[in-house]
Amino acid sequence: MILLCTQTDSSWFTGLIQYFIAPFIVAALAYYLFGLRDEYKRRKKYSILGAELLSTLIEEVNTGKNIIEQTLNPESEILPNPLPRKSWNGISTIQDEILLRIFEVSNGISEIGFPAKEIRIHTKNYFEHIVTNWDAVSMTAVKGQDFKRIAYTMSSFYEATNNVLLMLKHVKDLLEKNAKKTFPK
Repeated sequence: MILLCTQTDSSWFTGLIQYFIAPFIVAALAYYLFGLRDEYKRRKKYSILGAELLSTLIEEVNTGKNIIEQTLNPESEILPNPLPRKSWNGISTIQDEILLRIFEVSNGISEIGFPAKEIRIHTKNYFEHIVTNWDAVSMTAVKGQDFKRIAYTMSSFYEATNNVLLMLKHVKDLLEKNAKKTFPK
């Protein structure tokens, strides 16, 4: 730009470049660079937050899976216990910002368990359907009724719980990797 200003004989054109166009370009470039840096920081923070949130969900789903597995074991005489659910506060447990990070990091990645983009749906199904119905089985056992027969009819819960657990672990791993990147998705 400096070369352009020195080669032009027209003083109004030089003034236009020097006092209007050049500062505008510098301001736009600075805004873009600093805004982009802040965006990358925000993406890292939400990836870290998402991984920590998923850690608590993973712990509860893993405990639930173990309870279901022990109860369904034909040789086990263990009565079914209620499944943990303290980390679940409804569909908004996985915030929109974290869900956007999940969409970005799972784009084009092969799925493990249920699809990562359906994390809210499958996590909701686990906590609101499987946990609730399993608690009904544990109440049947408390009343002294034959809970094994009822539990076996719910053996598909184990497979669904396992797929939810695999999905949560996979997404957590993707978010942790994204948080370590210089230019996160």
